[in-house]
Amino acid sequence: MEKIVRMSYVIAGVLVWIVLASFFGFMFEWLIPNLDKNIIGAQFTVSDLMGLLCGGVLAVWLWRNELVFKYGMEIVAELRNVTWPKWPETRTSTIVVIVTTVVVSLVLGFFDFVVGAITKAIYGL
Repeated sequence: MEKIVRMSYVIAGVLVWIVLASFFGFMFEWLIPNLDKNIIGAQFTVSDLMGLLCGGVLAVWLWRNELVFKYGMEIVAELRNVTWPKWPETRTSTIVVIVTTVVVSLVLGFFDFVVGAITKAIYGL
């Protein structure tokens, strides 16, 4: 279980890197266009480095924080107690969701058409 919790810290760090690299790139482009220089090749810039540093710091902080680790272990323990649906149940539920979505969209589309026709008749557009 500990591996799962530790791996989630790494995944969180990578996600933060991706999101913050894009954010820093946008902010540099908007505020200081000449600051976001290429560091390693054309694909790794200052904004990527800043995002990588933030993601790495977050991953290390999560890794070393005992309270976060304790909560992570509790979450993994609870997820092991979950009764996950079998494939036939999942397939049936998916079909129900798709059919319900199609029916509701058709009903809403019909209402939209009727209200649009009434509005057009009233205002003479």
